[in-house]
Amino acid sequence: MPRGVSAEHSIQRDTILRVAADTFAQVGYPSATMAEIARRCGVSKSLLYHYYNAKDAMLYDMSRSYMSKLCELVDSVTPLKLSAKEALAETVRRFVREYEHSRTRHIVLLNDVKFLPPAQRDEVIRLERVVVQKFADLISTTYGIDGERAKVLTMCVFGMINWTFTWLRPGGTISYAQFAESVVGMLESGLNGGAERLQTRVPIIAAVPR
Repeated sequence: MPRGVSAEHSIQRDTILRVAADTFAQVGYPSATMAEIARRCGVSKSLLYHYYNAKDAMLYDMSRSYMSKLCELVDSVTPLKLSAKEALAETVRRFVREYEHSRTRHIVLLNDVKFLPPAQRDEVIRLERVVVQKFADLISTTYGIDGERAKVLTMCVFGMINWTFTWLRPGGTISYAQFAESVVGMLESGLNGGAERLQTRVPIIAAVPR
């Protein structure tokens, strides 16, 4: 009988995907090569091909797994039994925290999914739509508005948080946690609320399981 996938195999895949994401984000997906990714991983190109037969397989794996993680983040707030307003705030916090820890994967997701074969690209886009819908449902419940208007507001929120990698740096004068609170403040009280939250960060309710 064929052997199952070993724990070492899974660990190696995680390492390869992390290095590949860093490489795609730094040099651009079209310019990245399997040889360069292998070099950065400290393995031979033949060993790299043992795990992934092409770089688009890496791109698909990291994009699909990352979107699945974002789906899980929305669902992870439900067991906390928060009010709709608190659930939306906590979801924003968890998304921004994930963006901080998955910066290069986020860059790749935004910039490089277009390079995937059509069927794989469609699957990642489907997961993106699931995340948008889950987020829109939260906004709809919080503010008592219909689904279409909730989606418009959802895209406004994503417009605020999705591009932090272009300007927000770890160790800077404003932390990702402070930024998340500013977004929550703007959702709840407009720009004044956002400014107030930059001064005093509301404690995080629960850590994101990792």
